[in-house]
Amino acid sequence: MARYEDFRVSLENRVEQRVRIAKGRGAVASVSSQASELGIKVLKDGGNAFDAAFAVAFALTIYHPQAGNIGGGGYLVYKQRGKKRPCCMNYRERSPAGVKREHFVDEHGRADPDRTAYGPRSVCVPGTVKAFFTLQKEHGNLAARDILLSLAALSEKGCMITRYQAECLNRLKEKLSRSPESKKIYGQKGREHREGDSLINVDLGGTFRILAQEGEMAFYEGEIAESIESDLLENGGILSLDDLKSYSIKMVEPIKTELNGATIWTVPPEGGGALLIQILNILNRDQFTRFTPFSVEYYHYLAQAFKIASIDRLFYLGDISQFENEIYKSIFSTSYAEELFFLIDSESDLKTERLLSLMHPHERDIVKEVDIHTGTDTTHFSIIDADGNAVSNSYTLNLRYGSKWSVAGRGFLLNGSMDAFSFSPGTPNYFGVIGNKPNLFAPNKRPASNMAPVLVTRENEVDMVLGTPGGPSIPTSLASILFLLISHHLKPETVLQLGRIHHQGWPDVLVKEKESLSYELITEMKKKGYVIQDKNEPIGDIQGVFKEGREYVAVSDYRREGCPSVL
Repeated sequence: MARYEDFRVSLENRVEQRVRIAKGRGAVASVSSQASELGIKVLKDGGNAFDAAFAVAFALTIYHPQAGNIGGGGYLVYKQRGKKRPCCMNYRERSPAGVKREHFVDEHGRADPDRTAYGPRSVCVPGTVKAFFTLQKEHGNLAARDILLSLAALSEKGCMITRYQAECLNRLKEKLSRSPESKKIYGQKGREHREGDSLINVDLGGTFRILAQEGEMAFYEGEIAESIESDLLENGGILSLDDLKSYSIKMVEPIKTELNGATIWTVPPEGGGALLIQILNILNRDQFTRFTPFSVEYYHYLAQAFKIASIDRLFYLGDISQFENEIYKSIFSTSYAEELFFLIDSESDLKTERLLSLMHPHERDIVKEVDIHTGTDTTHFSIIDADGNAVSNSYTLNLRYGSKWSVAGRGFLLNGSMDAFSFSPGTPNYFGVIGNKPNLFAPNKRPASNMAPVLVTRENEVDMVLGTPGGPSIPTSLASILFLLISHHLKPETVLQLGRIHHQGWPDVLVKEKESLSYELITEMKKKGYVIQDKNEPIGDIQGVFKEGREYVAVSDYRREGCPSVL
């Protein structure tokens, strides 16, 4: 039986790096320099932010296959210049109609990651292709066919892999090799992968050519769909052609809050934006903003708000109707936020179980203690064009390289998103996140997600576009960064370089990146009662674009070797 540890990549010997910065009239920030440059080329060729997003989303399938995808799903928040409000597209994956709980649990009723996170059975219906064809068709300027043909040529030519990609491929070589198509693409005969190796994917080029000729229908009803069904069913999978045909994206209302004159927009459940909004609402008061950034008091209140939001998520986060959910509705209540703020003891860490009893006194014994992990399976890109159109996109395969299964003859990986469901209330998934009733596994359901792409506006103009991977650390990382940017007016390049902390309630441990807090600060936090643990993986990978005068500053995090590009 697999262990979640088998899916993880240790980053012990990373070379110290700095964030990368670029400034221009339009900008793209992504984890891949090649993808960012391609997005800017699209803008130079007469495309807008929506054309560039189409190109970057599919290009990351070539240049960052551990998360960039056409076989996964995610969330888009985007805004057209002149429109009063952003739009939000939910293209999260959906479980197949034929799935049953017994497909994924062992003899003791526990979810088995060999089935939920890995291999053909773990695959949910992908949404990425439908989402970006819809976005580009409705708002783009260019012909999708031309962009796709360019991508086909790039895939067939191959790309040079980075050090980070080589590390990921080497660690997961055995699992990738169990899929014949993945082995053909990502295997390396005779030696391990090295930075600078060429990764050629002719089959993916063929898939792009079919999409160029036939459009999205080829993926959901045509020959690509038939390939997905036949390959999965022949190898023990469940997803069918009917599942693909019936998939639809969801246009949803973005959720928002105000912070120091700025409006922060993000995604509603089953995405993770509500956790971000709740953290911001709890701490959006003078008592918190008066604290000096990076002081003991600052980190203490952040950590307590992180824990509080993580407790509330148990009662609403999932693919359920939120209209009658009192906990979800209360997240936007000023009085509830104030009530939660004053639960915080300024002198000591209130333990998670104590906070749970204060917030929800009738809910006891709903969780088990768990190990904590942040995620590196998602990726984010941010785009603004010279006209002010903006796209904030987070998407995933769930765990690096998703299910590790590539479709025979088609060259692309499929997601392993069944693992994002809760199979037993109180039991953790890969990220140590506790599952509860709103996210219980079911057929034709979208699993809960922590993804929270963000747009920030001032007077209806886009001021910031940002997001990050990181599993449960996505909302906590973004909240920390937004307070520093908006309330304390720090420069983006300064904020993204800083070390990060995270707390998700269970286990009751404050995690930090190594060397991110001083010895004195750690000592003072421990005096307040915190258990503090170092992370051997980076927390997040922010990709952002920020308005500065009449231009935009694009900033890419150093944690995954990202790189921005500008007009």
